[in-house]
Amino acid sequence: MYEQEISRSSPGCFLFLLDQSYSMGAPISGSPAPKAAALAAMINELLYAVVLECTKDFQELPRHYFDVGVIGYSGNGVRPLLPGTSRRRALVPVHAYAGTGRPVEHSRTMRRADGSVEHEQTTVPEWIQPLNLGWTPMCEALGMAYKVLRGWVKEHRSSFPPIVLNITDGQATDGDPRGPARRVTRLETGDGRTLLFNLHLSEAQGTPMSFPVLAPTGVPQAELLFEMSSALPGTLVQASGYEGRIAPGARGFVFNGGATALMDFLRIGTSTTSLIGEH
Repeated sequence: MYEQEISRSSPGCFLFLLDQSYSMGAPISGSPAPKAAALAAMINELLYAVVLECTKDFQELPRHYFDVGVIGYSGNGVRPLLPGTSRRRALVPVHAYAGTGRPVEHSRTMRRADGSVEHEQTTVPEWIQPLNLGWTPMCEALGMAYKVLRGWVKEHRSSFPPIVLNITDGQATDGDPRGPARRVTRLETGDGRTLLFNLHLSEAQGTPMSFPVLAPTGVPQAELLFEMSSALPGTLVQASGYEGRIAPGARGFVFNGGATALMDFLRIGTSTTSLIGEH
């Protein structure tokens, strides 16, 4: 399971769920930037990296190795955020969004081989803009994810299962998200069940709880997000270069994460880009 090569005949799928509630306006740990701005910048950088991974010839459009969607949830409701998407079509091939971003200069966070972090100015396309408004309808966002992915897994039985990355800084305000999360992770292809990974952003300084094997105790929100999170397949850990740093059986879950933890979380969660074949 979780070993299918990514190809145009068996594309992969990334679906990002972004908390855009009012509290995302507070600074993210490890950076002066608001959580909403830091998250939008890293998602834009990641979307661009996926475009580059799918580009084999710069005279051609990016190849259809992945379908990608971004869903924001806030006081504005739950809605797809990529240009050209809608509630009826929340996932699009990489080439459909590749040329629609607005070039923006921002500070990029990079991790060196020795584990240190550096920042540099770079220009990347902007597809997602920061927003922090109102409540946190996480259950509704997971419900939309289920509807979107239900059709995708039926059409892509031979594909690596979808990967859903949910990034939030608080509790759902529309109910218990564990039920909707279970519905998402019961969707499957012939290569395994849909993977749901969760990251809790924090403005507080401190050591994040990253990819634990055992459920945390004493912090209800951490316990809930851990329960919602899928175990990390060994193929993703190996493909992302974190083998030896993440224990077997670890969940795709980070609590009290800052800017660096967010970067690691996104890198691991999208490491199937390294499983692209030659065709």
